[in-house]
Amino acid sequence: MSASEEQIIDQLKRLFASNFPAEVEVGIGDDAAVLLGIKNKLVATTDMAVEDVHFNLSWSTPFEIGAKLTTSNLADLFAMGALPKYLLVAAGLPPTSNESFIAELANGIRSVADKFNVAVVGGDLSRSTKVVLTITAFGDLAGAAITRAGAQVGDQIYVSELPGLSAAGYAILSRELDRPRYVVQAHLNPKLVAPNNLIASATAMCDISDGISIDGSNIANASKVNFSLSKELISAAPGFSDLAELATELNEDVFDWILNGGEDHFFLATVNPKKSAGMSAIKIGEVVAGDGKVLLDGKAIKRAGYQHF
Repeated sequence: MSASEEQIIDQLKRLFASNFPAEVEVGIGDDAAVLLGIKNKLVATTDMAVEDVHFNLSWSTPFEIGAKLTTSNLADLFAMGALPKYLLVAAGLPPTSNESFIAELANGIRSVADKFNVAVVGGDLSRSTKVVLTITAFGDLAGAAITRAGAQVGDQIYVSELPGLSAAGYAILSRELDRPRYVVQAHLNPKLVAPNNLIASATAMCDISDGISIDGSNIANASKVNFSLSKELISAAPGFSDLAELATELNEDVFDWILNGGEDHFFLATVNPKKSAGMSAIKIGEVVAGDGKVLLDGKAIKRAGYQHF
């Protein structure tokens, strides 16, 4: 790494300072940031991405790594009903990382942050044997938080979009196949859409980062109910037929991708039927009495999505 830490920080300060809102009194370059912009409740979350655990540098560009982790953080804030405001970024970088790598990583972070008017206000740098990136995000919550514990028997279960395309992209990358780039990009750099209609109506919600089998059971456990999913409803969702065709071509189970794939960063929510009129999300089932299980056509499915340990 030819540049000094001070030079890198100065480079990052120039990159990120141009999108500082007026609420940032002190930003990158001092001992800590000074922020004025949280008017209601502060919501905070953090995510870490480690080379060869969460990403593969032979597949992902630094831009995609930065963008994807930013997406993961902002999705967690949206899942709580919060408006994202600020990011802190800490990076461990090998000595081989050059200024171009760092700039591309930072531009990936900013590509998502700018989309949602979020400011990067500080962070930390360290030498590391592998690339490690940690982002802490802060959001503004005006009303009650949407937790995992609010699902009620009789609620309908929705996803903001049909998950599974990220898992398809991973299958293609791991087999070194030549397939449509948009499928690969769904894994390397998933696109985040704020779930505004679900935020307005959800009784419980979470980001689908680990797969419906895990994230659904997290809501079901917290709410002390069961999730009853329907293959018929899932199969009628937009995009299902194309995903199923690709799964057949690769000798994969499309429902395994949808239920266990994760990393789409879509949203899973429960909604009272009285508030579901005009809902633009995809209905995939209903909440029933139970003790924390996720059922598919009446049969329990085990937690089989991504788990670190």
